[in-house]
Amino acid sequence: MLQENRFEAVTQFKMSRTLLGWDLFYVAAYFVDGLLIDTGFARIAQTFFNTLRQREVEQIVNTHHHEDHVGANFLFEQKMKLRAFAHRDAIPLIAHPPHKLKPYRDQTWGVPQAAHAEPIGDELQTPKHKFQVLRLPGHSEDHIGLYEPQEGWLFSGDLFLSVKVRVLRIDEDLQASLASLRKVISLPMSRLFCGSGRVLENPNEALRLKLNFYEELQTRARELRAQGWPTERICDRLLGKEDSFHFLSQNEFAKLHLIKGLLEITHDAGTKPS
Repeated sequence: MLQENRFEAVTQFKMSRTLLGWDLFYVAAYFVDGLLIDTGFARIAQTFFNTLRQREVEQIVNTHHHEDHVGANFLFEQKMKLRAFAHRDAIPLIAHPPHKLKPYRDQTWGVPQAAHAEPIGDELQTPKHKFQVLRLPGHSEDHIGLYEPQEGWLFSGDLFLSVKVRVLRIDEDLQASLASLRKVISLPMSRLFCGSGRVLENPNEALRLKLNFYEELQTRARELRAQGWPTERICDRLLGKEDSFHFLSQNEFAKLHLIKGLLEITHDAGTKPS
C-alpha cells in the first residue's frame, strides 16, 4: 500500500506491507521542495521509485539506516545518480546492509540492497528552505532529524511513535532517546512529521507527555526496586505480561527491555553525561 497525503507544501508517502488484506506496520517518506526524506522499504521500493521519479527529486536524506527507511536508495542511485545524505555512522550500514533479518522484519520490510550515501552537514538547503540537521540518537546511534525553523517543521524519523510506547527495541539506547526528546521539546514547532506516518499538529505537548510518561514510569520502577522487587516482577506489575509482538519479534521488542533501560539510567530520565 502506498498512499499520498498533502500537508500544504509537504507531501507524505505513507507505506505499509499488506498481508491477507491487513496493513502491517506503517512507515512514511516525505517530499518537500525537491528534498526526499527517507525512501521506504525494499518490498515496495520499485513502486515508490516509480512514483517519485516524476517529482523532480534533487536531494535525499536518510534519517537513519534501518531497512524501512533506506529501501529505495539503490534505485535512486542507479537510475537517477542520486546518493542520499546521512549521518556518517549510517554510511557503512547503508553500504553493507545485513544479509538476513529476523523473520518478522524480512516479511514486513525486506532486506535493502546496498547503496552509497554521503555525509550530511549541519545544514541542508533547498531553493525555498533551510533545514537544521539535528543529531537525535537513541533509536539508533546514527539517527538524525531535520528542522525548518521558519515553518516550524520537524522531520523526526523514529524519535516519536506515540506517547505511551510500552516496549523497547533491544538495541535502543533509552538514555540517549530521552536526551534527544529533551533536545527538541522546546523547539517552536507547528508540525512533527514522524517516520511512522503520524503528523502531529501540537507536537510540543505530545513530546512533553511522552517524556512525562517515561519519567513517571521510571520513578515507579525505582520505588519497587528499592523495596527489593526483581526486574521481571516490576515489569509485570507496571506494564503487564509480554504480548504477542514480543514473541513475534523474537525478543527484539519487549516491555522488559524498557523497564531495564529505565532502571539502568543513573541520572534523571532524559539526561546523559557529556
